[in-house]
Amino acid sequence: MSILSLKLKPSQRIVLSFAGVILIGSLLLSLPISQLASSEARYWDHLFTTISMVCVTGLFTVPVAETYNTLGQIICMLLIQIGGLSLISFIGLFALRGGRKLSFINMATLQESFSLAETKHFRSFIKSVFGFTFATEALGALILSFQFVPEFGWQRGIFSSIFLAISAFCNAGFDNFGSTSLVSYATNPLVNLTIAALIIMGGLGFTVWFDMQTKIQKRLSFRKLSFHSKVVLTLTSLILLTGTILTLLTEYSNPATIGVLNFPEKVLASFFQTVTMRTAGFATIDYTKANPVTLLVYVFQMMLGGAPGGTAGGIKITAFLTLILYARSEVIGLPHTNFKARTIDDVTIQKAFATFIVFIMVFLLGLFAISMTDPHQPMLFLIFEVMSALATVGVTANLTPDLSQLGQLVIMALMFFGRIGPMSILISLSARKLSKEETIQYAKSSMIV
Repeated sequence: MSILSLKLKPSQRIVLSFAGVILIGSLLLSLPISQLASSEARYWDHLFTTISMVCVTGLFTVPVAETYNTLGQIICMLLIQIGGLSLISFIGLFALRGGRKLSFINMATLQESFSLAETKHFRSFIKSVFGFTFATEALGALILSFQFVPEFGWQRGIFSSIFLAISAFCNAGFDNFGSTSLVSYATNPLVNLTIAALIIMGGLGFTVWFDMQTKIQKRLSFRKLSFHSKVVLTLTSLILLTGTILTLLTEYSNPATIGVLNFPEKVLASFFQTVTMRTAGFATIDYTKANPVTLLVYVFQMMLGGAPGGTAGGIKITAFLTLILYARSEVIGLPHTNFKARTIDDVTIQKAFATFIVFIMVFLLGLFAISMTDPHQPMLFLIFEVMSALATVGVTANLTPDLSQLGQLVIMALMFFGRIGPMSILISLSARKLSKEETIQYAKSSMIV
């Protein structure tokens, strides 16, 4: 029986689909035929890896290259791809391809999976999502092959290019090189810029790309883009520029990170870290050697995440902008929350606040829990690790394998919660009907805040 045929709320179907993929994926990776003969990984490691891949995070207890053979790595790519686009989306695509008519509740499930505001042109939208994803990943793999084929040979070079392209576009942060991510390619423009471009395109959100595609097909100016698309593109550019400058300033003279590089290489490394902190998980520097202020900047960038409806995590940049605009309107006494000749509706503001509050509460709860399970670890590194897991980023100060099993359990829970989304979790847990007493509106009362 298909997940789309179950009588569940859309958010519950999404949660169930991710949980199902995680269970099946962990069992497949634990099979001897998926592992290298030298692998000493336990089922716990496979489960952790699967959750991280399906939740497109990038944290791991055992490196992919030292654990899985070619078959295992193919399974890894499938898990990352399914996690990036969600199993629900694949089921919907197959249904559409088969000519099946989706019911309203099934359409709502797909709509929520992509954070899509309306269902108009939904069929063409979901087909475009997959077409754009596979075309972008193929182009990225082709460009990366110019680096990896001469370095590793045709077979491994092409395979590694495909693996990295899928991982980058889905903002997963996994590679099949070893345990040091892309540190050895810190000054390689082709690898850095290609991976960064894939990360950005995956993190913009499919609604933005669909909007841009529609305008190009109709030969309309980019000025005709939707308000959402303009905001996402503007915020993304601003965050990337600001983050690059901040990393450049805080790490400029640090010989353990970018201090020994020339200026263009410093800019490249700073730009790449800013891009990857938007939930990608790759790294070209050792974060254990970065200055504390840099790690704090990265924690904030991880919290922001990318745009809704894409492969990125975090609270989403549009939610953060909504909170800032609402706070501004309240401070200066404006009757409405306005931005660029538009008024943001109350429902959007309420969703942004709910998302932010739940995100922060889960972050603090996770930090408290992991501080109890691993009290000997540096607090700043724990903050970095918890935010990385919750925002589905996947960067680490070399902490993940050294955590206790309870600490790793906390990280797994945070990754799952961060990928599904605070709002989806809350909605899925509130399936019960409200009692009559809960729907009563009592006399209003003021409270000093």
